[in-house]
Amino acid sequence: MIMSYLFISGIAIALFLFAVLITKRGKDVSDYMLAFLLLFLAQTILTTFLISYQRYVRYPDAFVFCFASPLMVGPLLFLYTRYQTTYPRFQRKDLFHVLPYIVISLLYLPFYALPFSEKVAIMKEEGKGYELVNLLRVVSVYASGVTYSGLSLWLLIRFRKKLKHEFSNTEKIQFNWLLFLILGMLTIWIIVLFMEDDRLISLASTFFVILLGYFGLTQVNVFSKKSALPAEEEISVEAQALPAEEGLQAKYQNSTLSEKELVQIHEQLKRVLQNEKPYLNPDLTLTELAGLVNTHPNKLSQAINQYEQKSFYDLINEMRIREFLHRVVQPENKKYTFISLAYDCGFNSKASFNRNFKKYTDKTPSDYLKGQQTP
Repeated sequence: MIMSYLFISGIAIALFLFAVLITKRGKDVSDYMLAFLLLFLAQTILTTFLISYQRYVRYPDAFVFCFASPLMVGPLLFLYTRYQTTYPRFQRKDLFHVLPYIVISLLYLPFYALPFSEKVAIMKEEGKGYELVNLLRVVSVYASGVTYSGLSLWLLIRFRKKLKHEFSNTEKIQFNWLLFLILGMLTIWIIVLFMEDDRLISLASTFFVILLGYFGLTQVNVFSKKSALPAEEEISVEAQALPAEEGLQAKYQNSTLSEKELVQIHEQLKRVLQNEKPYLNPDLTLTELAGLVNTHPNKLSQAINQYEQKSFYDLINEMRIREFLHRVVQPENKKYTFISLAYDCGFNSKASFNRNFKKYTDKTPSDYLKGQQTP
């Protein structure tokens, strides 16, 4: 009975969240991907519910209709991850991810034309006459689940590695919740490959629906339209800079930027940082700073790496620490707490401030300032 309530709750929550996302204002591509992911998860849970409680005989059409639904869960999870962590608009080539679902669904079309009594007979005889189609479906579902979960994990890990080269604050866009869910889903798919337990898949899908729905709805998109890189300007610099210690000379050996242009970009960057103090904006990105410097983000990234010998993230947070050290000793600021001043300097969390302060000064804020006050 508890299991039944769990399945029904999972289906109801998934459909409710689907409706919320579809009716949401200002939807983007990732919202659609999440909405349909929840819809197909609901169908996946429904399939196991009908099997577990012998309801498939009463609703054979609904049962068969949901057969191929798991084939959409993996691709939609992958596409949701991609559109949450990159800039592109919807691309038609993404429709190819739907092909396995369409093919399997078409193979079951003759079933719907059968009389109800024959459908029931096929159900009771465990799919007699559809053995090959069922085998193909099962193999495809398992292969899709493991493959797309792995691809989603790879995509997210790659994104997390590049965060410090585009964002000045990364705490809110680490996607730890999505990483946890992808790892959980991948683990379950691997277990299911050996246990062949459909109920385990649906139980996992139910919990997945609840967590994905909550975090997915509250997650702010990483990239806005204004932060997208200008597509019309192509340069031969890597799209994402790597840490300086990985070898600047090797990294930019294919760059077409001249030394003179890089020097100009770097000089303009220093003027902007000194005069406009854009680092006070806690949401500052590489793209926004490039707009102030009047250059392409990739060019700015190369200039920062080459002349500052650090990432965009480290540069901006170093400027914030310097600003904090300047403000904290001002008499008019004695009434403010350290964290209050840190927020004014562009940090968006106490943890981020403390971590960057210790990295820059090798001390905690209180120890550093105590030492400064010692005669």
